Amino acid sequence: YKHHTMQSSSSSSSSLFPSAAKDLSSIDTICIGSGRFLRSVLVPALIGCNFKPVIIQTRGRSFMDYCKGRLDNSSNDNGNDNVNHDNNDDDGFFQLSYEVDTVPFSGGGKVTTEIVPCYGAGTLGTDGGKNDILNKLLPNMNNLSLIGIGVTEAGLSSVDSKAVRDLGDILKKCCECMGSGSSGDGASSMSCDNPNGKLCVVCTDNVPNSGALLRRFMMEIAASEASSKSDSNSERKEDDSSPNKKRRIEGNGNQNGNGSLSFQKFLEEKVVFHDTMVDRITSQRDGSNGMVPRAEPVPAKALVIEDLNGDLPKSFTLKETRDKYGVVARTKKGQLNGDIALKLRVANGTHTAAAHVMALSKLLLTDTLSSSESEEATAAATLIMEYLDSFFEHQILPAAQGSFGLEETRAVYDDWRKRLIHPHFGLSTFFITQNGAAKGGIRIGPTIRDLFSQEKDVNCSTIFALAAILRFLTPIDAKTPSNGIYRGWLDGSKRGSNNDIQSDKEDTVTYADGLSYNLKEGWYEFRCACKVTPSGSSTDNATPLPELLGSFDSVEQPEAYEEVIRSYLLKSDGGDLFDVAVDSKTKGYFDTLVKSVSTMYARMVAGDGMLKILKEMSTKQALSSS
Repeated sequence: YKHHTMQSSSSSSSSLFPSAAKDLSSIDTICIGSGRFLRSVLVPALIGCNFKPVIIQTRGRSFMDYCKGRLDNSSNDNGNDNVNHDNNDDDGFFQLSYEVDTVPFSGGGKVTTEIVPCYGAGTLGTDGGKNDILNKLLPNMNNLSLIGIGVTEAGLSSVDSKAVRDLGDILKKCCECMGSGSSGDGASSMSCDNPNGKLCVVCTDNVPNSGALLRRFMMEIAASEASSKSDSNSERKEDDSSPNKKRRIEGNGNQNGNGSLSFQKFLEEKVVFHDTMVDRITSQRDGSNGMVPRAEPVPAKALVIEDLNGDLPKSFTLKETRDKYGVVARTKKGQLNGDIALKLRVANGTHTAAAHVMALSKLLLTDTLSSSESEEATAAATLIMEYLDSFFEHQILPAAQGSFGLEETRAVYDDWRKRLIHPHFGLSTFFITQNGAAKGGIRIGPTIRDLFSQEKDVNCSTIFALAAILRFLTPIDAKTPSNGIYRGWLDGSKRGSNNDIQSDKEDTVTYADGLSYNLKEGWYEFRCACKVTPSGSSTDNATPLPELLGSFDSVEQPEAYEEVIRSYLLKSDGGDLFDVAVDSKTKGYFDTLVKSVSTMYARMVAGDGMLKILKEMSTKQALSSS
C-alpha cells in the first residue's frame, strides 16, 4: 500500500486531493457535505460497491483537517493505522480515512470502530477550495456516477442557500465536462457509466421529496441564468454573417451555440434527482467534535432510494448491498411512499407514543425499555413495551395492512422494535417530545383515519397516546410566557405554580436548545406552536394550546376538556383529523374519540400517573378492547 503525493502536505492547503493524474481520474463519486449520516451510511455503501468517493464540506474545513491529521499519524506509522484492510486499495490509489463507531445490540455496550476510506477531502468554503474542485478535480475525472448530498435540512431550505448554489456550480461544471470537454478539442472529458448514462443525485438529509426539491432548485437556477443570457444577447446587434451567428447555426439550435447541451437540457437529459428516505440513528463519539459518527447497527432500510427508471449504478440495486449497508432501491411507483408512510406510522408513531409517557415518568432514555437494573425499572419497561406492542398489533397493523401489506408492516415493526429497545444506545425521551402537538397528527393521525374508514373505533392504546401528548403539553398555569417556553409538572410532583419553582441550577438539565428539566423539583420546559380555536370563537382569537389546557383552575370532569381537545384534534398542526370529523360516515367515531381522550386526559391531570394507568391497561383484554 502506498500513499501518493497530495497537492500540498501543508495543513493550510485548500484541499486534500491527489496530485497524480491516475488518482484524480479514478475518483467517480462526490459527496457534498460531511454529515454524520452520509459518512456512516452512504460512503460505506459506495466503498462496498467499489466506488472511489471524495467528501467536500460546503463550509469550513474541519473534516479535511481531521483526515489530514489521520494521514500524518499513519505516515509516521508506515501508513498502517488508517487503512481499512477490508476495503484496501490494492492498486495503490491515494486514500484518506475516517472512523465510524457502531454500538452493537449485544456485547455489553462495547463499541466497534470501522475505518472507512475516502479518496479525497475538500471544502467549498474558500475560494481556493472551490477552485480546486471546479478546475482541478472535476476536469480530471473520467467518470462521475453519483453525487451524494448531506448538508442538513437547513442547507436545503431555499434555492439561495449556499449548499444549493454550490451544487448548482458543480453540476454546471459537470455539464461542461460531459458536454463539450475541457481539453479544447470538443471531446468530453467526463462520462457517466450508469445504466442509462445519467448522473444520480442522492440526498441523505431528512427532507421530504428531497430529489424533487433539488431538481426544482436546479431548474430555477438554470432558468434564471438562461434568462440573463437571453437578455444579454438581445442587447447585442450582430450581423447575420458574423462568426458568432454562424457558430450558433452550426450548434444545431441549442442555447449554447457550440454543439454542447445547455445547462437546462443537461439537467433534463443527463441528471436524475432521486427521492429518498433515511433512517439510521446517528450521534457522535464523545470528545470528537462531530468528526466520528456514533451509530446504531445498520437497520433494514437505512437509505431507501426511488429508482423508477433503473438509473442507479447496478451495484446499488444488489441484494448484497441491501443486506450489508441497508441501501434499498425502489423500482416501482408508490413503494417509497409506502416506506415513508410505514416509517411514520410504525417507527415514529410508537416513538412518539412512548416518549411523552416516559418523560413524564422520569424515564430519561429509551434504553430503559430493556432495563433489568432493578425490579422497578423492569416493571416500567414491561408496561411500556406491552402498551407499544398492543398499539402496533391492534391499531397500527390493522389500519396499515390493507395499503402496505401484513408482511411488510410487521417486518418494519420487528426491525424497529429491536432498535427501540437497544440496551446501549438510548435516546433522550424529552428530546423526542419536541413538536409533540404536530407529531400527534403526522404520526398517529393516519392510523386513526384508516381505522375510521374501516368502521372501527380506536382502542385505549391510541387514546392513551393522544392523551399523554396533551398531558405533556399542559403547563403548570395559564400564563403566557414571554419567551414562548412553558413549564409542566412531572408525574408524582405537585402541580403548584411557576412561583413555587426555585430553579436549582445544579439539578437542572438542558435537553434541547433553551429547554430544561429538573427531576428533583419535578418540572420540565416545552414549546408548543399549535394554536387552536374552540367552537364559537373567532378564528382571529386562536389561542396557544398550552394556555387553554392550563386555564382550568381545578381538576374537572372529562366533559370540561372536550371542547379544547376537539379543537386540537381538528387542527392541521395538531391532530389533523378535520376530514373525518366532518364526514358523515366517520363523524360518530370522531365524536367518540374526543370523549375517550378527554376521559383519559382528565385522569392524567388529576394525578393518576402514566405507569399507574398503564398497569390498569396491562392485560391483553384491556389493551385490545375499545
